[in-house]
Order: sequence, then structure tokens, then C-alpha cells
Amino acid sequence: MSEITKKLGARIRAFRKGTGMSQEELAFKSSISTTYLGQLERAEKSPTVDILERIAKALDISVYDLFLFDEEIHTTPKNNVINKINAHLSTLSENEQSEMLKLIKNVKAFKRL
Repeated sequence: MSEITKKLGARIRAFRKGTGMSQEELAFKSSISTTYLGQLERAEKSPTVDILERIAKALDISVYDLFLFDEEIHTTPKNNVINKINAHLSTLSENEQSEMLKLIKNVKAFKRL
């Protein structure tokens, strides 16, 4: 693969690891397969612009950030449990999410007793 593909794959991996996400989590949030994400990170495949946009959105960065090859990556590691909860909640409807929030509040209130 080209040098750009290698650098791009390395940037995706570095951003993913910097945020504490597993390949599975990033793949899920990007709506791509874990296998495909691994191929992108290893520069075995070249992503489309649409895929880059989805990955960047999942990483909470711009597509432009992925191409700043000479720039150091600054990320704040996120809580893996929160990432997993968010991944599950994102698959629910807004009403279901509201119900889950009520459930969490009720559990917290019960623990205080």
C-alpha cells in the first residue's frame, strides 16, 4: 500500500488507542466490521471518504485531523465502561434511552437508602 495509506492507518490506530477504545468499539461506532477496521489500521485496505467520515465522527475528531501526519495526537482517555454503555444506548430509541436514564436514577436513589 501507499505511504499515505500506512500513515492514515497508523493515525486511526493511535487515535483509537488514545481514546481507550477497542477495535470492536470503534468498528461498532463507525458501522464497519472489526475485520475491516483492522485492515485499515494495518494499511491492507484504503478507506473511502464515507468510511473516514464515520471513523472520525466515532473518534470525535475531524477527517482533517486524520491527515495531519506530522502532528502529535492529543487525546484524553475515556472511561471504557462509559464507552460501552454509550455504544449500547446509541442503538436504542430516544424513548428507550429516557427509560434507561430513569432506571439509572432509580438505582442510584436506591443505593443511597
